[in-house]
Amino acid sequence: MGVCRAYLVEARSHHARQTPRLEEYLSNIRAAMTGPILLPAYFFLSQNIEEQAIQQLLCESNIINLSSMITTCQNQLLVYFLL
Repeated sequence: MGVCRAYLVEARSHHARQTPRLEEYLSNIRAAMTGPILLPAYFFLSQNIEEQAIQQLLCESNIINLSSMITTCQNQLLVYFLL
């Protein structure tokens, strides 16, 4: 639900040709990120789960969040320059 809401906020600001403040933009990106959901799901569905693997994934969650944020920013920049 949060992802859909974030996309709606982004669409409204784009349609109104408004530029959100950096804090608003980053907050919306965090809500729109699907990488932190999809990557662990893929990991858990594709391998036998061991306790060590779960602990490693929890330790690397910041890396997953930051890489997802970079990917989302890159995608939005691409859309911005194409439209």
